[in-house]
Amino acid sequence: MHQHLIKENSADVLAETYARLGVEKAVLVGVPASQIPGDNEAVLAATRKYPKLFLGLAGFDLDKMTAADLPGFHDAGFIGVKFIGPGKAYNDPSYFPVYEKAAALRMIALFHLGIVANSGPWRGCDSNLMRPIHLDHIARNIPELTLIGAHLGNPWSDEAAMACRWNPNLFFDLSGSLLKYRSPEYLGDLLWWTPASAYKSPDRTDAWQKILFGSDVPAARIPEVIKDYENLMDGIKMRPELREAVWHGTAARLLGLK
Repeated sequence: MHQHLIKENSADVLAETYARLGVEKAVLVGVPASQIPGDNEAVLAATRKYPKLFLGLAGFDLDKMTAADLPGFHDAGFIGVKFIGPGKAYNDPSYFPVYEKAAALRMIALFHLGIVANSGPWRGCDSNLMRPIHLDHIARNIPELTLIGAHLGNPWSDEAAMACRWNPNLFFDLSGSLLKYRSPEYLGDLLWWTPASAYKSPDRTDAWQKILFGSDVPAARIPEVIKDYENLMDGIKMRPELREAVWHGTAARLLGLK
């Protein structure tokens, strides 16, 4: 649910890597032209070259685009949008028309959360504007919108977990550096609720039914990320049906796949 086209990740390289690893579907995440170098057109070209493998999210600049730009992305074939580096907090009222329009078009909204790389177009970003608690506010007010928070809000993962529990339309991936320093026990403690627990989620789901596999790395390192997820699952003795939900089932449902 989280893969970029970067120098080491051409569409052809990713397609070959995924075929070898048994990946059936991958969501490519674009970057808008205003956040140089943009690659929305490259993402769209990849989805057209490999339509059975790739789906695309358009990189969307919340400060330079408006809700009126969304139908064009939708009609071009993007299934959703990706946000990063906002000039105001994600839950600023001025951004809500974009989220409401995305919900009306049934477009998924993926948000970069937490710390962002101190390089390139992100050098001047205020990471505090991308805290996961902002998604709680959006999810509560626009329940028709499917939100995905990247990186479990790293380092504000406790905020992410509680927002995840209370909002049926809010999901998270564990891509990035999170699994390199957070132990399985730590994540198991954060994502603790089950349908049988005294403190349930409103939709009576297990916490791990809200977590999605994402890689967000060069193609050569995707097996390493798969292993990180496996170590997490083994470390907390995750049940087979929940592993399937993380790898495939929940994403397939969100994407409307069989």
